Amino acid sequence: MLRFIFAAFLALTGVCVAQAPDASPSTPVETLSLANFEPSREDAVLEGYIDGIVDAHMRKFGTPGVTVSVVHDGRLILAKGYGYADTETGRRVDGHETLFRIGSVSKTFVWASIMMLHERGLIDLDTDVNTYLKDYQLPDAFDEPVTLNHLMSHRAGFEETFGVFMHRDDGGTSLLDILKGDEPRRVNAPGARASYSNWGSGLAAKIVEDVTGLPFETFLQDEILMPLAMTRTTIKGPSIAPDHLKALYSHGYKMKNGIASKGEPMQIGAMAPIGAIGASAADMAQWMQVLLGGGAHNSVRLWQEQTAAKMFSRAFSDHAQATGLAHGFFTRELHGVEAFGHGGGTEGFRTYMEVTPALNAGVFISQNTAENAGLIREISDLVIARLVGVPVHSGAVSGLSEDAAKAYVGSYSSNRRSWSKFEKLFAVGSITAISYDDSGVLVVRSATGTRAFAPLVEGSDVFEDINGQRLQFGRDDRGRVTHYSVEPHSYERVSGLGDPNFLNVAIGAVSFFAMTMVLGAWRRQGRDVSQSSTGRLIGLLQIASVASVIFFFIGLVLTTMEFMDFGASDFLAYPPTALIVLRAAALSIVIAAVFCVASLYPTWRNSGWSIWRKSHHTFFAIALAFAASVFIEWNIVFAPFSSP
Repeated sequence: MLRFIFAAFLALTGVCVAQAPDASPSTPVETLSLANFEPSREDAVLEGYIDGIVDAHMRKFGTPGVTVSVVHDGRLILAKGYGYADTETGRRVDGHETLFRIGSVSKTFVWASIMMLHERGLIDLDTDVNTYLKDYQLPDAFDEPVTLNHLMSHRAGFEETFGVFMHRDDGGTSLLDILKGDEPRRVNAPGARASYSNWGSGLAAKIVEDVTGLPFETFLQDEILMPLAMTRTTIKGPSIAPDHLKALYSHGYKMKNGIASKGEPMQIGAMAPIGAIGASAADMAQWMQVLLGGGAHNSVRLWQEQTAAKMFSRAFSDHAQATGLAHGFFTRELHGVEAFGHGGGTEGFRTYMEVTPALNAGVFISQNTAENAGLIREISDLVIARLVGVPVHSGAVSGLSEDAAKAYVGSYSSNRRSWSKFEKLFAVGSITAISYDDSGVLVVRSATGTRAFAPLVEGSDVFEDINGQRLQFGRDDRGRVTHYSVEPHSYERVSGLGDPNFLNVAIGAVSFFAMTMVLGAWRRQGRDVSQSSTGRLIGLLQIASVASVIFFFIGLVLTTMEFMDFGASDFLAYPPTALIVLRAAALSIVIAAVFCVASLYPTWRNSGWSIWRKSHHTFFAIALAFAASVFIEWNIVFAPFSSP
């Protein structure tokens, strides 16, 4: 149960959000019309193809609004809106005017800013980041410094943090204070594992500020948005945007039974650079043109071609055949071409942007609901397949032998998780279970679905699914599979109490023995049962222990109800009451376990009970002790909640 409760929570926090200052329409580029290219017949066919895909998706799921832009060979193929930005007023989505929140796609502006400073000789990507930080120093760990290449590849080794989501846009807390207040533990050596980090991305934005002496939004405005005349792009969220842009924002919606209702916009305060940007599809087309143009577009050059080439190269080559990270951009090979992109999500929005330099093409898409977001990733695959002229995917090679497949079987936990706080519990929602079918294909099951992967090349540790998604397994010095990577994430093989399945076992065991204990007490009613005064006291302890189990289930029910409708605004009042109750209930079970284990000696020596009752109490004490151990392992008790 807990696994699926917190899978929804992780989906909400999985890809973050960001925000920028007002754009001044004062540059020569602004005078160029984004739509002044004469569309070719091929362009019209591609537009019709996309129209059909988007329309079918919106009809099937009731998605209120979608915005799309496509560029190819230096031309804007389309910047188009579908559906509604405001369902109540009937305001339509306009591809040139309507702002959608692009979430973590905002980070591509952070990474581009870093590369611009690197080109100017102000930053070295392999130097300790502490060299560039003025009023904050990253604590030492693993006897290795963290570099910008580590930050841009999400390989700094940070645990996941949640405090970044707990700040109001108008709260006034500085980026420095947020970074200090939510500082994560370093749980892996730099470079060892990929683990997507919002906090690490915020640290990169702070480096931009410290090196330039400017607020990040000022650098973004002056160095990127104004030169490109991206006047429909802002780093300021809907609650604090200037009036002329606030009026252009699309609302974000929650979908329930096909009905859309307005949601509260997510706020992240000074962490805006990592995910608060709102932009129109046409403005994002400008951004894709720069990325495809080696840093130049419409006579404006933001960086040189050699910097562009480095930006789209991988700092780490250990996953060369699988998905990876190229200086902040997700990179993958699809239909023989390499694509570079980034996904983004915030309350009420899902977004994806991807460019393929080999095809000189780029696709941007965003929808104003977080539910039913399959279209967001599929549209780029479909457009690339159409441009390349191949089926969406032709399939991978045949499967493994049974002996070879067994090496990969097991449970794997995402390295993107909290290790030191209560929120470690949320990792139960990111567990994947790997098995294999009769054909030797690996079956990867998670809370979000099931996918089949076949080996990309016989004998390799790289696997591919039917959609071209690749993952790569890693091994230790003895050749044992230890983890797999599907960057920007990696998943560690787990066993023992680290396997969340033990949570289910523990909860099931205490429930069974608590229930049978109640049935036993009911059966003894009205009977003359032999027991001593010690036995009576232990009987009272049993009643209290059963009550602690009932209390825990009340906490579970409350938590389930809370997270069924958990939204962005709830982060501002975190932790919710349900989690406080759940932790208190878990602590009562730990206390009951201590007393029940301590009572075992007098139970067997002085209780006067029958052998069956003594045995039952012993098994109940063992079950409580096991549950207590699992709760401690998963930080349900004793560990603090994340805080802003």
